[in-house]
Amino acid sequence: MSKLGKPIRVKLTEVFLLVSALVFAVNIYLFYIQNKAIRQIDGVYSHNIQLNDLSGALGGMQDALYQYLNTKSSDMMESYYTYEQDYREMMGQLNTGTVSEPDKLMEKNIYYMSEAYLEEASQAIEAKRGRNVSRYNEGYGRADEIYGYLQSCIHSTNNTVFLNNSHNYSLLRAKLGRMVWLSLALLLAVMLLAVAWVVAMTGRVTKPLKELADAANEIARGNMEVDFPEVVTEDEIGTVSKACNKMIESIRVHIQETKENYERENKLVEKELIMKNDLKEAQLKYLQAQINPHFLFNSLNAGAQLAMMEGAERACVFIENMADFFRYNVRKTEQDATLEEELRLVDNYIYILNVRFAGDIHYESRVDRRLLHTPMPSMIIQPLIENAVNHGIREMEGAGRICLSVYRKGDMACIQVEDNGKGIDAQIAEKILRGESAHSESGRDSAGIGMDNVISRLRRYYDMEHVIDIKRRKEGGTEVALYLKIPKGGTDDADFNL
Repeated sequence: MSKLGKPIRVKLTEVFLLVSALVFAVNIYLFYIQNKAIRQIDGVYSHNIQLNDLSGALGGMQDALYQYLNTKSSDMMESYYTYEQDYREMMGQLNTGTVSEPDKLMEKNIYYMSEAYLEEASQAIEAKRGRNVSRYNEGYGRADEIYGYLQSCIHSTNNTVFLNNSHNYSLLRAKLGRMVWLSLALLLAVMLLAVAWVVAMTGRVTKPLKELADAANEIARGNMEVDFPEVVTEDEIGTVSKACNKMIESIRVHIQETKENYERENKLVEKELIMKNDLKEAQLKYLQAQINPHFLFNSLNAGAQLAMMEGAERACVFIENMADFFRYNVRKTEQDATLEEELRLVDNYIYILNVRFAGDIHYESRVDRRLLHTPMPSMIIQPLIENAVNHGIREMEGAGRICLSVYRKGDMACIQVEDNGKGIDAQIAEKILRGESAHSESGRDSAGIGMDNVISRLRRYYDMEHVIDIKRRKEGGTEVALYLKIPKGGTDDADFNL
């Protein structure tokens, strides 16, 4: 078996991961350069925002100083110190080094003027606390003067910085616009490359699959001469293609073998039918050579009439029962019967047996007449009576008794035959129920074969397994029960007959 290459799942996964990684890397790069440009734009006016905040904190501090000096309110004092703290933090961001740029020099001047302003304001507050009116008025006047210079310097510096930043902002906006278009173009190129790659990959996968599907459709339409395309890839599709070609070849061989077997079976069936026809013809000729049934019935009827004319009534009755028994056997062998017809045959058979055995068989029946019209296979009950006589009471000392009962059990008609003979062994009963021949075919011991026939016919007729029970009676003898299905509406309201 050839070693498989990369499975389709692995190939598709690799394509997906590579495309995803490429798109992700491009997005990361674009995100980085765009964020960098945005940070530069944000930083353009950060200096202006810083100067505005510085001016606002200075104005708040000046207002709080003025209110405190006029009212000496502790709230104004607290507000002043809050503004002072914020202002000093903002001063720490101003340039104090030696530089040559005008705006940086202006920041340095603002820083030192702020120091002077804070010093004058602090002295005015101390004078106010000491209630030195002339001193805090002077201190406030100098602080207010410095405050005016400071605000003027801050505004001037802010305007200068704003003009410079406006030019930088325009350049950055133009740069950001170019970056946006570059990003869109790059993303579009990556997406087109990814789509082309995926289409090419899926095309290599789906093309052989489509060819396999077309071949399969041709085969489904009955064209068994089509071969599956050979796929050179060492993946699942190649394996499926090779397996399909082996399968279609096996199917062709199997179809050819099936045709040959069918032709041979047809010939055998034809020969078997010819043999059966020959056998039936031979059997018919054999039976015709032995005796003609109509001749037998006519002869028995003639004998019965002769016996009646001579006054031999018992002989007449015997011959009539014999004629009825054989007539039923010939006519009903391949036909269905009713329970009433089967019971009438049993009566004929019991009469014949009692003539043979000098009346040693005592027979009684208990029949629910509502079940007499129940349909059943023919020649079913008589083998039970024969079996009871041959293997139950024939060799026993004393009078033999056979009791036949017909009664309803649920939706079944139960036919129960009991005898007082020697009884049946459990092993023999099990063999009969399993459909095995319980007796030899020699001599008169043919009841086992008859029971097999009864059980088999009942099971086929009613299409159920449980059709018979066989057991040894505690008081001696054997009890056999047959079960017949009662058709719906198959019973009438006749009385129960003993």
